[in-house]
Amino acid sequence: MPDDTQDAVGDLGETTRKQLTSRRGFLAGSAAVGAVGLTGAGISVVGADDHNDDSSDSGSGDDGSGNMEDDTTDLDILNYALTLEHLEATFYAKGLEDFSDDELMHADLGCDICDEQRAKIPEQVKVVGEHEAAHVDQITKVIEQLGGEPVEQAEYDFGYETPAQFLKVAKALENTGVAAYAGAAPSIKNEKILAAAVSIHSVEARHAASFNALNGVSPYPNAFDEAKTMEEVTEIAGQFIVQ
Repeated sequence: MPDDTQDAVGDLGETTRKQLTSRRGFLAGSAAVGAVGLTGAGISVVGADDHNDDSSDSGSGDDGSGNMEDDTTDLDILNYALTLEHLEATFYAKGLEDFSDDELMHADLGCDICDEQRAKIPEQVKVVGEHEAAHVDQITKVIEQLGGEPVEQAEYDFGYETPAQFLKVAKALENTGVAAYAGAAPSIKNEKILAAAVSIHSVEARHAASFNALNGVSPYPNAFDEAKTMEEVTEIAGQFIVQ
């Protein structure tokens, strides 16, 4: 990695590191979920070889009003993203441990789902979980390659007791991620990170659409996706993180 890029991203400051490792300091982990270069061949370090000197912070953070502070870098946002990806990946892995395929297929969803669609639920949960786990692995690698310290996995309480509740939480998490992308994308300064974030945003939207359908909600409820601020994302997703 060129020296100018290393100097630009640097190591996370002590204050930022405490925020990222705090179990309650989630601060909108889904603000830029997956803001990392994903290609068919694997991972690419966005901006490592093409640094823009005019935006040496390589990003920005939230000042509480939906706007980003200049002293928060795209590296910080990647760590916020990793916080949410840890949560999501753990959520799906735990759900597959807690419920059998038969239990997921026969979840009391309160809506009419054909047998053919029900039969696909276990595989759907598995595939989406694999996507989130891949995001964890690759975002972690990018943070390390950019000289940062990846935030660690937290402890979680997802609050579900039945397969139906599990699938409703999945819907909430995925829709929150989509809305968070919409809110954060305009604040990402590095063009390559922005492009990668948008590409993963579309995948997260497909996740949301599929879980909407399972829960009797339209997969495409509006012509435009609503953006959420970091405070709104924190209120939804932060509740699952245990101190």
